[in-house]
Amino acid sequence: MRALIVLFALVATPFVAGVSQVGAKCDNGKSDGHRSVQGTASAHKGVCQPQVTVLDADHDGVPDSLDKCPGTPLGTTVDATGCPVQSSPVDTDLDGVPDNLDQCPGTPVGTTVDASGCPVQSTPPPPTSGGACVNSGSAGGTASIDGQVYKDASPSYPGLAGWCVQVTGPVTATAVTDTYGNYWFPGLPAGTYTVCEVLQAGWHETFPPSGPSCASGPGWTITLNDGDGAGSIWFGNLTP
Repeated sequence: MRALIVLFALVATPFVAGVSQVGAKCDNGKSDGHRSVQGTASAHKGVCQPQVTVLDADHDGVPDSLDKCPGTPLGTTVDATGCPVQSSPVDTDLDGVPDNLDQCPGTPVGTTVDASGCPVQSTPPPPTSGGACVNSGSAGGTASIDGQVYKDASPSYPGLAGWCVQVTGPVTATAVTDTYGNYWFPGLPAGTYTVCEVLQAGWHETFPPSGPSCASGPGWTITLNDGDGAGSIWFGNLTP
């Protein structure tokens, strides 16, 4: 009986050893140190797939070895190099100025705007009747006169653009009203001046009610010292 037990153990040992190798480390069936001839013949013969760990420290989906912008915040949309995708700024009114910088949103398409997205105020051409009118600019002094030419009608009393205003005195100068009807004579020498408007065809002057005689109606007499600024020198007008 003892001899039979020993014999059974010698026969079974290779089989048990062969089974114990199945499911162990993948060695492509080459580890046969404890296999019988039959066990070696039936061992796994496939090629094991190596387990490769891909490092992506910022979790943007691009491996660190290819990531040209490491450390991008989690959730950032990136391109194939791992760098943030630059989205185009929003420009709702299509004026060329992004909405976050546009101080005048909703300008009509085709409007010429400045860097803040607001329409550029162009000065209308001066009237041609009675000769050309220009903004004379500084006359070398330190005083000034400014005012407005407007339509004398409620409720808004809008300014009249492109009207010509003249001053005569120590120097003679002209100014053209802007989009809002405003005009300005800078750099006037000290002295006494007469201010008149050039009346346009189809209009009559309604303000001022009195003053020095001008071709258009009453004007203004202004005496300036050096550094003085005379303002609110207005002219009101209406169409018949």
